[in-house]
Amino acid sequence: MPYKQIEYSQISQSTSNESPIIFTTELGNTILEIQGDLILPEFEPSILDDDPEIANKYLKISNRTFIKIGKLEIDEISKKATLYIGTSQRLLGDIKSINPPLALLKFPNDKGETDQNIKLIDVIKNKIIFSGRPLPIM
Repeated sequence: MPYKQIEYSQISQSTSNESPIIFTTELGNTILEIQGDLILPEFEPSILDDDPEIANKYLKISNRTFIKIGKLEIDEISKKATLYIGTSQRLLGDIKSINPPLALLKFPNDKGETDQNIKLIDVIKNKIIFSGRPLPIM
């Protein structure tokens, strides 16, 4: 059976490398668990730079476009989180530990290259669970 090595050098460098794209808290990378569906656009808008109202809903970094789904506030002391979606809804959540933790792995993109290692990106130890219905913002 074929196998690949897992390369973990990137995880040890991530604490010393300051990336402008990634920010960390004491929780590190975290899984968001939402009960329900997020309705997202099917296509990237072509007029992203022209219309400020549309541009506020997206984030463009290099050649990739990301959708802003809301604002996340984390209270690490009380282990609570609030996710504001748009201007009318908020979700209340709890921060829970994952036991055993999960590994975030990056597999090589090119299927022809068999000598590339699998990269261990991070170990995920927490998740935020939003189990209730959205509450209105007053």
